[in-house]
Amino acid sequence: MKSLGVSISRDRISALLWEQTLFSSRVVFSCAVPCGEPYGGFEGAALLAEEIRKGTGEPNLPPVVLSLPPSWTYLRQVELPVPDLQRAKKIHVADLEGNLPIEDEQILSDLMPSPPGQAGRFLAVAARKDTVEKSVASFSEAGFRVDRVVTDHASILSAVLSVAGLPEGILLSTLSDIVVLRVEGGAVSRARQFPAGMASDPEGMRKEWEGLAEGGTGALPVTILGEVPAPLSEALAAATRFTPPAGVEEGCILAYGAVLTPSWQKELGGFSLRTSAEAESERDRTRLRVRVAAIAAGVAAIFAVGTLEVAQWAEAKKVAIVRAQIRKEFSEAVPGVKVVVQETAQIREKIQSLRRHQKELGADSPALSVLLARISQALPPKANISVREISFDAGRVRLAGEAGSAQFVETFRSSLATASGPEAVVTVQESRGSAKGGSVRFTILIEKGSNGRAS
Repeated sequence: MKSLGVSISRDRISALLWEQTLFSSRVVFSCAVPCGEPYGGFEGAALLAEEIRKGTGEPNLPPVVLSLPPSWTYLRQVELPVPDLQRAKKIHVADLEGNLPIEDEQILSDLMPSPPGQAGRFLAVAARKDTVEKSVASFSEAGFRVDRVVTDHASILSAVLSVAGLPEGILLSTLSDIVVLRVEGGAVSRARQFPAGMASDPEGMRKEWEGLAEGGTGALPVTILGEVPAPLSEALAAATRFTPPAGVEEGCILAYGAVLTPSWQKELGGFSLRTSAEAESERDRTRLRVRVAAIAAGVAAIFAVGTLEVAQWAEAKKVAIVRAQIRKEFSEAVPGVKVVVQETAQIREKIQSLRRHQKELGADSPALSVLLARISQALPPKANISVREISFDAGRVRLAGEAGSAQFVETFRSSLATASGPEAVVTVQESRGSAKGGSVRFTILIEKGSNGRAS
């Protein structure tokens, strides 16, 4: 299988064609073309496509992993209440909204894995959605099939991983802009980036590096990709130069790293700002979840509406009985008197009693649509789990269904507890294997009270 890695910089676009077989892998072809305008645009992409076709002799281009330059991105350290990377990816954009110099709806972002001992702390790499889509459109129009969009930060890590694993210390790249990545325990703990033009500002460059050194980077080993910035030549005299594998020119290191990013899913956390194939698969899974949730909601609505109708009928009947009783008592006690102070006090007392009955009937529970939305959103996205029945009784909700394993049931219970808030108790009343085998039948109860673990 062949794939292309393409990296964009201000003055050139480079590409590397990689072939992976069952027993070996190799560099088939690499090239670089100059940019007529900054970052190339459509003309640069078309020129690159022509150069690749000419060099390989093949009219069709393989799938492309596109690496965006640091100058198009924003780096932010985020601390989230979840240690799991996949769950953090789903919620981290909310933490970036209002904290980036771009509109919230234009944020396109992904996370790098957190270092050991820093659970919940992640490095977010974001870009403007319009910029990414425009770049993808230019390459698509030139004949490329863009399968994944990453950034140079991921490409740098991927290139180093492919040679000898991530070393502890600092990775300094000047292959495009200036990127500094601090690596701890095989993951990035800190990151900074500067325009390439800062290399011509000795005072500013030294000041920035000293600022990084104050954070504890001074005693750490440094690995350099590209040329050492002149202002730092003395400070980095003992640094290690990154040596690319045979067949990879220095100008194509980022393209080489880009094409290998899918091979380092665990180390890079599946980093991707835009993934066409995965996005389509995710849409299919989402559509399936929506259909399953809709069926479950339809069945649940029948039971819930019936329960609510009975509750409303009972409530109306009790109100009518109370009103008739008050009217009868005062008609008998004070015949002919239309306004009596004590009657108001008794009515108030009856109303308070009625409210207590309303709570017993569950009339103060959330609206049905809100309740069903919470249950639907709590369904684990990749779990084999289905809800067959939902019943509502006096403020308590009982869910019954089947899951692929007990772990899926616990995950669903935990999500329901989070969605229901701290005022609710979510417990697994029943969890046993199905007679059909391969599934677990469960019953989950949601009721008011202090939240706790499953029983």
